[in-house]
Amino acid sequence: MGTHRGKILDINLSTGAVKTTKIEEDVLRKFIGGSGLAAKLFLDRVPPDVDPLSDKNVLFLMAGPLSGTNFPTSSRIVAVFKSPQTGIWGQASAGGSFAAEVKKAGYDGIAISGMSSKPVYLVIEDDKVEIKDAADLWGKDCYQTTDILKERHGAKADMLEIGLAGENLVKFASILNGKWGFISRCGVGAVMGSKKLKAVVVRGTGKVEPALPEEYAKIRKTVLKKIKEGIQTLALTDAGTALAVE
Repeated sequence: MGTHRGKILDINLSTGAVKTTKIEEDVLRKFIGGSGLAAKLFLDRVPPDVDPLSDKNVLFLMAGPLSGTNFPTSSRIVAVFKSPQTGIWGQASAGGSFAAEVKKAGYDGIAISGMSSKPVYLVIEDDKVEIKDAADLWGKDCYQTTDILKERHGAKADMLEIGLAGENLVKFASILNGKWGFISRCGVGAVMGSKKLKAVVVRGTGKVEPALPEEYAKIRKTVLKKIKEGIQTLALTDAGTALAVE
């Protein structure tokens, strides 16, 4: 199986049910990456006529096969959902270490369904999963929420959270990864807000090991060299992502 975990975490906020769902290796190989696996699961589970802000929408938070390793640029978390902004497929992603923590906790991703009757947040520590009351966090911005949850669950815990826009179902609301990473497209923050889900906190203690470590090390070295020497890297270092603006 290599770096794949072979399972996702399924959480239903309506019932409070938490379970792991096995993902067969042939599915992981056919639907490559976090976005590929999320696409497969989304089409299997979410009917086309679902209201994006209803309990029938599912928020998938998926990590890629290299997340949790030291491969460059590999730790991106991909969110897939039905968009309240467009009424069709929505996908967004962010960097940071959230995806790595998901993999180290033992999962290829998280599927969040249902809708809580009150504000809650999730705490995932390896195979221990808790749905906690978030009444004291509701109404706080992302930076305040991050500070509180870091103090509560430890500096090494990573998290996704929404602010006031997500809580109030603004259709272009984002999710923040800690204080610096943004999952920004297609109104994903409103989907999280509709579920009364303030934050997802993850801390994993496992290791993600490639199946072929020697081959992996050679490829990593080659890719890292190309990234460091690439003109795009130099330009982005100077101008940031504003470089992409025409």
